[in-house]
Amino acid sequence: MRFLIIGGGSIGKRHLKNLLSLGQDAAVCEPDQKRAQEIAASFKVPVFLTLEAALKEKFDAGLVTNPNSYHIPTALQVARSGLHLFIEKPLSHSLDGVDELISLVAEKKLKTLIGCNWKFQKSFRLMKQMIDSGEIGRILSFTVISGWYLPDWHPWEDYRKGYSANRSMGGGVLLDTHEFDYLQWFLGRIKKLVCFTGKYSRLEMDTEDIANLTLELDDRIIGSLHIDYIQHPNRRMYQFYGERAAMEWSFQEKRIKVISPREEEWRVIDEGPDYDFNDMYVEEMKHFVDVIQGKAESVSDIYWGKFILQVVDAARKSSGTMGIVSI
Repeated sequence: MRFLIIGGGSIGKRHLKNLLSLGQDAAVCEPDQKRAQEIAASFKVPVFLTLEAALKEKFDAGLVTNPNSYHIPTALQVARSGLHLFIEKPLSHSLDGVDELISLVAEKKLKTLIGCNWKFQKSFRLMKQMIDSGEIGRILSFTVISGWYLPDWHPWEDYRKGYSANRSMGGGVLLDTHEFDYLQWFLGRIKKLVCFTGKYSRLEMDTEDIANLTLELDDRIIGSLHIDYIQHPNRRMYQFYGERAAMEWSFQEKRIKVISPREEEWRVIDEGPDYDFNDMYVEEMKHFVDVIQGKAESVSDIYWGKFILQVVDAARKSSGTMGIVSI
């Protein structure tokens, strides 16, 4: 199959490299001429400066990897050309145009996948199996922390010019996190939330940089989620508290730990020294290929992407009213 990657930033180049490694054909649409030339020279693939020029050629699918605020206009153009859609998370920065895109996807019978690379990560898959099997019992509560120091996220770029730091490009911690997706993948849908969020640091940006949420999920599960742009070192941590055991994982330790009541030592499951961080992105692209070919159901389709945006909207509403919002 042939894939068109729209957006030649770091994630676009990662997907390009992985698709080529899987034996797929690919091209890139990148409006920045200097970056376009660098991609063409490095990857030896066709690079187009405009989407209109690219769509004159035949592709099977498009990967939307440009800033969040451009996702829907870009995806609409791609969908009108009949290409299956991979859209980096989030689906968009707002719900504007989402229903139009969903209608077009349904009309043209297109397959969709919203970026969800951690669902293909080794420890995440194992934690999902352990939760679903009941190994740690019914989950009662959770704590999730996801944060990084924004200026160091892409140290080769000026963070002030990136989408994360700019409201006009669809940035901000509420949109720039996978956790709303993964929490519900692990535990079930969010029913209610309370959110405090805003711009608290001295970083030069006009988006929220910290958010704290208390969430109630299906099956009377309650917990907390903290996300920010200020932590150093970077941190991603999940803790689940079940009736039979507690389980936790952190990006720094790269291992799952499980302990039952009255036990004195944690049972440790390491990811292993040979685990490559890029593996989950490769598996994500394999899954997208399988979805297009009808071999698998999308683990995160456009309908789910819309619901995630509704959760983000609820968080913003709660922060504005300082109240509980039901979803």
